Amino acid sequence: MSLPIILAIGGLVGFGFSNFFWKVAGINKVYPASFMVVETLVVLTVAITIHILQKQSFVLAPRMVGLASLAGLSAGFAIFATMSAFNVGGEASIVSPITSLGFIVAVLLAYILLKEPITTTKIAGSGLAIVAIILLSR
Repeated sequence: MSLPIILAIGGLVGFGFSNFFWKVAGINKVYPASFMVVETLVVLTVAITIHILQKQSFVLAPRMVGLASLAGLSAGFAIFATMSAFNVGGEASIVSPITSLGFIVAVLLAYILLKEPITTTKIAGSGLAIVAIILLSR
């Protein structure tokens, strides 16, 4: 198994836990923005620790600072929206799969802006994922 796949599986597990924790916070009627502040501070601590352990200095070109800022804005909106969906009674078995379809946005943006190819297999796989989400949402 290739390193990108192994790391992607790590991301899958991490985001799966995050979605579960957001659901538990929603059940407890936690205000999403308050939860996000603590969550963000922990993410910052993890990022700094990784820099220290890997002995990497903080280097980011100005253009990438802008991109990181846009990523932060979109992630902040996504987390707030997801947590709010849980807070108003959304079921994890419905909300989490729907938000997981974000990969379709990423694939389309990569195709349009980065000229990454979309093969028939990728289209079929995405279609099956959409069907799975529809079935899970019922």
